[in-house]
Amino acid sequence: MAISENDIPRLQQVINVALRDGTSIHKIVNKLEDALKGVYCPRGYGADDLDIATLVYRLGGRQLLFALNKTLGLPSLHTLQTRSVFTSITPTIGPIVNQNFDDNIRSIVLNTRIGVTSPHGVSLMVDEMAIEEMAIHYPRYNKIGGLCWKHSSLIDPVLHTYDSAVRIVQKIHDGEVHLGKEVMVIGAVCFGEEELYPILVAPTCKTKDSKDTEIMLARAIQRWSATGADQIIGPNPLSMHSPLYGILSNMPGLNTFTGDDEITLDFNFKHIFKCFCTLIHSPAGITLNHGRLINAVMLAHYLVWLPAYDEASIVKLLHLDDPQDVPRAVKLMSAIIDFSKSQHAILNDSFSSDIDTRADLASITLLSSVIESILIPFINVDLLLMEQLPYHVQKRHVQHREATAS
Repeated sequence: MAISENDIPRLQQVINVALRDGTSIHKIVNKLEDALKGVYCPRGYGADDLDIATLVYRLGGRQLLFALNKTLGLPSLHTLQTRSVFTSITPTIGPIVNQNFDDNIRSIVLNTRIGVTSPHGVSLMVDEMAIEEMAIHYPRYNKIGGLCWKHSSLIDPVLHTYDSAVRIVQKIHDGEVHLGKEVMVIGAVCFGEEELYPILVAPTCKTKDSKDTEIMLARAIQRWSATGADQIIGPNPLSMHSPLYGILSNMPGLNTFTGDDEITLDFNFKHIFKCFCTLIHSPAGITLNHGRLINAVMLAHYLVWLPAYDEASIVKLLHLDDPQDVPRAVKLMSAIIDFSKSQHAILNDSFSSDIDTRADLASITLLSSVIESILIPFINVDLLLMEQLPYHVQKRHVQHREATAS
């Protein structure tokens, strides 16, 4: 009755600890009564508890975490600081300079890996995430942040006087300086480890292009070497005398070309998924198989043949509200693959008089084959490496043909 009428903090933890200690039923009941009265406070926090406490601390501060620690039994700030690692990132205020990279590499990477065995290599990754558009004051630097790095060179972010703040506001109002819509993050991941080391965090107004990204990555690589991180955390050079060279150089389809310092370029295939779906959604569509046009109108006519979809779900699938919706893009590509595999009977019917339908299905099947070679290795976690290889070879063949044609 007491349990049904009262919310006992960390009830499961109380019982688990008691059972692990071999406590009798009578003593377990006494423990529950003590917990109900607030006399006994169970300890022992898991990863979920620490994550929730971190979220509360970041969003609500010390006072909210203190209140929820007393009422709901969340970890205290002292426990959180003892059990968790807080990463302090140097923000980018104004244009991106070398010091932005250097400070983060030294404090986040080098100072935290003293005595750690050097891994086999490092992957530098770049991505953007949405942020709230607002200017913020950094008391430590007495500067205004949250402004796009590409255009913030037009102002002095330091708050010297009241007039300094007025000038910044006026520049934002006139559109000469922009609030950041997204934040560009460049991070380093050591092969064989899960930890991500952010080395640059910079607001952007989304006007940057591929050339800007190329320049930022080149600068990140240059500062990685300049700070000495490549000596402590860096790839082993692959030379012709390496035992691996004889193996890798004889693998058909494997690109063994690298840039300076044995750097290779990897692609984030979620952008390839979105690119295919964007082409399908556009009226121009994709032209295949001697001029057959594949677009949303054409696919809407055929995908309703699939038992799992009706007209409303197909319209929702083909007309995305958010072009960045990767799960929906994967779902659309999977539907095209499933449809092409279900139409072999019509395609193989050489006596069919419906020539246009067969031509459409042939072009969809060709598109499905291309999509499948790109999509399946990244969504089917059960594939063995040998089973992935045919998809990757086919994908590379398509990319090579595209590069040759362009």
